Amino acid sequence: MPHALSRRLARGAIRLANWLVDGTVLSAVVMIIAFTTFVVLDNGRVSSGASVETFDSYRPDAEGASFEELQGINPDVIGWLTIYGTGVDYPLVQGRDNDAYVNTNPVGEFALSGSLFLDWRNAPDFSDRSTIVFGHHMEDSLMFGDLDQYGNQGYLSQHRYGNLYYGGRDHGVEIFGYLLVDARDEVVYATSVGEDPSSEDFLAYLEAHASVWESGVTPDDRVLVLSTCGSGTNDRHVVVACIRDQTFEDTFPEKEVSRTLAGTAEGVRLGMQIGGALVVFLLIAWVVGAPSDGRGKRRGRER
Repeated sequence: MPHALSRRLARGAIRLANWLVDGTVLSAVVMIIAFTTFVVLDNGRVSSGASVETFDSYRPDAEGASFEELQGINPDVIGWLTIYGTGVDYPLVQGRDNDAYVNTNPVGEFALSGSLFLDWRNAPDFSDRSTIVFGHHMEDSLMFGDLDQYGNQGYLSQHRYGNLYYGGRDHGVEIFGYLLVDARDEVVYATSVGEDPSSEDFLAYLEAHASVWESGVTPDDRVLVLSTCGSGTNDRHVVVACIRDQTFEDTFPEKEVSRTLAGTAEGVRLGMQIGGALVVFLLIAWVVGAPSDGRGKRRGRER
């Protein structure tokens, strides 16, 4: 009798252990699914905050709320940058330091997508020989998410022009180079170009380190350095352009750039499908496995 009791206790302990293991695994999977869904949905919220439609009504050429109204809401707004055929089409701001607009949008609200902002050391009227503009690298062509594509010669050739609005008027933007640099590069991120380094040395350095380069820029030109994060911790995609007095025509059809968050929605669906399949698999394994450890074995011995 004691021996039979011991066997029953052992079988009960095994069943309990199996249920605990199955329950733990199932709970872990459910938590992973929930966390993944939260992350994807949160990413959608971040992307939504960077949607150009949020600021469309404030465009200098838009009807309704004016660019001056946006400046009234936030005096740090100093201009508007558009690169034709890309997702770059946003207000420009400048804060007291380079952290001010990392997680703040152009109307001064908290937003993980941040803003396109000038280096705090640059003159706000774009009079410096080199003006640095920072922005997050995001999916769906949001913010500076398209800058890495300029590493392709064909893409640069097809997307060379844009518009920079400041001081009450439009100016042309002509892109002539792409570099992948270190975030600590003291030449690329210098705001004292013209003095140290000289304009000639600055341009020679850019050309020597560029992956793609077009001729036509001179030491007398005012340069825009557009910078965003790369895949490595200190990697930075840098697109270099000139500010021109003449403007350029936008030859891209309207809505050429898709700004939908289809990638985010697809991610939610895929995550739910994978998670659902895992849950079903574990439930089947638990149901099928439970009898074999308990009643099924006992009946076999009784026969």
